[in-house]
Amino acid sequence: MSDSVEELYQKLLASGFTEVELEKQVKNKAKEFGGFMSEQGILFVIAKENGIYLQSSDINEQLYKEFEEEIDYDDFTIDISEIKEDMTIIVLLGKILQVYETREFTRKDGTPGIVGSFLLGDISQTIKVILWDDKVNITKNEFFRKNELIRIIGGYCRMGRDSNLEVHLGKKGRIVLSPQNVSKNAERKLNNLEYDQNQIDSPQKLTSKIKDLIERYKYIKIIQGLIQIEEFKEVNTKSGEKTFLLKVILSDESKEIRVIIWGMNAIECLKVLSNGDFVEITNLAVKQNTYTDEKELLFTKHSVFRIVY
Repeated sequence: MSDSVEELYQKLLASGFTEVELEKQVKNKAKEFGGFMSEQGILFVIAKENGIYLQSSDINEQLYKEFEEEIDYDDFTIDISEIKEDMTIIVLLGKILQVYETREFTRKDGTPGIVGSFLLGDISQTIKVILWDDKVNITKNEFFRKNELIRIIGGYCRMGRDSNLEVHLGKKGRIVLSPQNVSKNAERKLNNLEYDQNQIDSPQKLTSKIKDLIERYKYIKIIQGLIQIEEFKEVNTKSGEKTFLLKVILSDESKEIRVIIWGMNAIECLKVLSNGDFVEITNLAVKQNTYTDEKELLFTKHSVFRIVY
């Protein structure tokens, strides 16, 4: 610890905290701020939330300003194209491309809710951002409008109903309008960024490369590649019934992956597939093989094979 951190720590212990209680609060705060705040800032926030006055002439005055100033998030900002399913504590910098209507709804427990959304774009891609409950209020701000630069802090990623990734903003997330301390280079690129209306009306699809798709998704809406038939056999299930299993290798320039097809689907696919076919497959689940620890694609009841050529 630095001297100032050590002094803050000791002052909090002297105010009535036990070491166990303080360590727990520090850990919880570190998780809450997602690594964005220094240990000094965390200790000061804990003190302030507990009504403890810590100011001392021996402690650098900058310490007391640290948590009140906006943190420099440039080091934590990622491109939209880097977002993966179930990612949390996401920091994005982009431009508002489209604002959609808000909608009121009733939860299962009978409580009211409201949801809003907008389309965010950066130099890599676009993505829909979903706002829940009080987070929707920012859309009423006069500066929340198309082509405005914003920063999203603390978002989390979920798969949308259209099988595209979305960034959601819950209780711990926030939006900064016209953020300060943005690098000149990033600001210039975003200000010069232009999307045509077709891209705004139909947000860009994520990469179709196998490697990227299986890293980002747990369920893949559409994928393409070359087919190599690996194995076809009749197997007995645990219940003693007989079924069929077809394994094929799907590959493109980025990666190859095994596709598992069971039952009569295996028969139907085997009838039409040949080695070297370039195919398109829809609605596949991504599963981790517990024996090989490799990812595989599992044919579902909604999956469809189509030979492209």
